[in-house]
Amino acid sequence: MAYHGPATRGSKSINLLEPAKNKDALLPASAVRYDFLNRNVSLPAEKTTYWCEAFKKPSINTKQHLVKYAPVIQKGNKGVVHHMTLFACYTPFDESLPEHGYNCYGNSKPDTMIGCGQPMALWAVGGEDFYFPPDVGFSLGAEGDPTYFILETRYDNPQQRTDIIDNSGIMLWYTPEIRKYDAGLAEVGTLVGDFMMIPPRQKSFQISGICNSNCTQAAIPPEGIKTFAYILHTHLAGRKIHVRQYRDEQLVDVLAHDDNYDFNYQQLRWLKKEKTIMPGDSLIVDCFYSSTDRASLTLGGIATTEEMCVTYIYYYPRSEFSSCQSLVSPRDQFSVLGMNESLADFDVSNDAPNHWTKLMQKAEWTPSLTSELQRKQLNGENFHICRKGDYSQFPEVPVPIISMYPSYVGPVKDRVQDCLSSNASTVSTTVSALEMTSITADNSANSQVKGFTTGIIVLFLIHMCM
Repeated sequence: MAYHGPATRGSKSINLLEPAKNKDALLPASAVRYDFLNRNVSLPAEKTTYWCEAFKKPSINTKQHLVKYAPVIQKGNKGVVHHMTLFACYTPFDESLPEHGYNCYGNSKPDTMIGCGQPMALWAVGGEDFYFPPDVGFSLGAEGDPTYFILETRYDNPQQRTDIIDNSGIMLWYTPEIRKYDAGLAEVGTLVGDFMMIPPRQKSFQISGICNSNCTQAAIPPEGIKTFAYILHTHLAGRKIHVRQYRDEQLVDVLAHDDNYDFNYQQLRWLKKEKTIMPGDSLIVDCFYSSTDRASLTLGGIATTEEMCVTYIYYYPRSEFSSCQSLVSPRDQFSVLGMNESLADFDVSNDAPNHWTKLMQKAEWTPSLTSELQRKQLNGENFHICRKGDYSQFPEVPVPIISMYPSYVGPVKDRVQDCLSSNASTVSTTVSALEMTSITADNSANSQVKGFTTGIIVLFLIHMCM
């Protein structure tokens, strides 16, 4: 084999403990492919761009099921296209939408985009093709289904080049062979904005988003929903993410977790077994960040150097459960600097850093000040939102929801360590049994056998605990 040379090296992140892909995922012969591709997008000289393009729905008049989707990355642009989200829209298609797209979060965003808050298909760097379970599909073409779609593409252009043209996108496969369940997709975690703050020089700083029990009570049907896949999302400072599920103020499950989060591995992940979320449950998304290499405050936002704390959960049967997020009260956060202002003074909808966040950026983040902000993050007042896929509110859920951080939520534990500790007796019992077994080989052989067997048991337990 010839030497590959220094110009053809590369790397890819993989998760060796990830559950096996859906082996029953066979594409039906009746499946039809439909492409949502960007149209000659010319990237501006900006490090981060979110580009949106509108697409009419496929020409179908009866119910179909989306059963698979896959990325299409233009050759040469793998390092540029970071992630894509296909949003479903539930208002009539606006023929006046820009033919060749627009900046998703710029001043040119059309007002009609308000009804496009339901993610339907997600892909991020490191991701692959996604098949829905054999008895689940995303409904298209029926009454109440999406009327058109918005493809949101995030581009990374650190060198701020002006010569990049892109036609990447997402291709779907749908079929008239209707499956038993309609799929839904929910976004949980923190609201994205400047009021999410991470002090500099921190080895580990925690921010948690709360999906309030009031929201799940209103949005989830009495029989509950089954989750089967998820995607975790922070930016470059993210190190760990956990999604904890509480019922009646008791921890009942950890729906998802990654203690070695990699920004370049954001694959949709299958659960080993489906998990049930009931109405009235609370979901806590815990994100841990490292800012040891940063000299200034990191704010929440859409840029790679800013931060997010979000998890997307695929589930069935589909309900109106779409967006359930929170944000620590700006008043509580700014109080660490003695700025005790009224809530009316804070405009949480303003994307541009305002007077208050500028003061926080200028602060000297001493250990005591940082500790106080961390305390506010985990013990303070929270704003909550609870939205349907068309961005409308649930009438039975008060707006705004303001509550204190749940007192029953304890610190995040090391799940693997706890699991191994609780199963330590298994290892000890097995080793003891080996010691009592009559083995005719010499003591050295006995020791090797016991050591090998103990190692196999520990590896099995680690896999079981992940």
